[in-house]
Amino acid sequence: MPTSTRRTRTRSKATPMPTAPIQVYDTLTRSKRPLKTVEPGKVGIYLCGPTVYKEAHIGHMVGPVIFDTVARYLRFCGYEVNWVVNITDVDDKLIAESQRRGIPMSQVATQMTADYCANLLEVGVDQITHMPRATENIDEIIAFIEELIAKDHAYAVDGDVFFDVARDAEYGKLTNRRPEDQQGEGGKAATKKRNAGDFALWKGAKPGEPSWDSPWGEGRPGWHIECSAMSRRILGKTFDIHGGGLDLTFPHHENEIAQSECCHGAPMANYWMHNGLMRASAAAGKVGGRTDREGADAGAEEQATVDTKISRSKGGGGLRALLAQQGGERIRFFLLRTHYRSTAVFGDDTLAEAGAALDKFYTFFERYRRVFGRSFYLDPAGDDRASVI
Repeated sequence: MPTSTRRTRTRSKATPMPTAPIQVYDTLTRSKRPLKTVEPGKVGIYLCGPTVYKEAHIGHMVGPVIFDTVARYLRFCGYEVNWVVNITDVDDKLIAESQRRGIPMSQVATQMTADYCANLLEVGVDQITHMPRATENIDEIIAFIEELIAKDHAYAVDGDVFFDVARDAEYGKLTNRRPEDQQGEGGKAATKKRNAGDFALWKGAKPGEPSWDSPWGEGRPGWHIECSAMSRRILGKTFDIHGGGLDLTFPHHENEIAQSECCHGAPMANYWMHNGLMRASAAAGKVGGRTDREGADAGAEEQATVDTKISRSKGGGGLRALLAQQGGERIRFFLLRTHYRSTAVFGDDTLAEAGAALDKFYTFFERYRRVFGRSFYLDPAGDDRASVI
């Protein structure tokens, strides 16, 4: 992504590694652990990106701003960071939107990806290394599914392919769920599955839908397999940090873990970092809407406030007006004022508070320049860079 033109500053010289280990809170173990990377001096990060069927809303900026900050800090500490944010550009909602608008699904995805990236730059997110699209990785996805079938962790039925949750002894370890507790897809898919909680890896084509050739016939990938395939291609079978919102712990991240670890016999990611969600100041849920994918469930205990929220139909739409009114830097500062694992409360009052606090920083920086005759941004950093992220 091109460099942002906002007022973000960077230090002028390289910085050595921290003198004490960086501590990372890992959702899987529910503990803080020292950061020990797969390859010394390098960090691989995968953050689940958006399904690009409508304009981005402010809730879509929470994760990218947080992990952009994490990536900046790691680079500041001397790490080489490879940060991947995927784009889901094939999905039921994308197909429905393309039919509603009477244009190809690819055109909807291209337009909304451009909107998403423009918003990222407005809030200063410019550290992303790779932004792969699901439709550009179909061959990798098919190969991944074939490996799971060969290892008896998946099965094909009438053009569909499902992951067999009963074949994974550790299924549910991220959210403490048992396979028999899962509620899977309804409709015709339910009659094809061995277990109610089995989930789709490949969906047979329906009339009028985009599709690709596969060993099981024309079809398209399921949601979860896309991230497993793309992360493996770019970061490897095991990488350092997998990020995402708390609402993705189940089913998405739980199913990613199952697919990847059953396929490779190794951890998918060494650390799972989940950011908190956003809710309106007078509501009790996240901004942007609860996931409405088939089989979705807000079962993780941290997600107790997901049910009531601002959806796009209730005003959680595009960011253009908000950015024009507030400016991207103020939005970024607002998102970073709350601890990244906590719920961010969105409203006119909280935005105003963030703006006032940001202005105080710049007042201090100007006073510093007048007193010392040099820019605050050019001063060397201290030596103690131990941190907890």
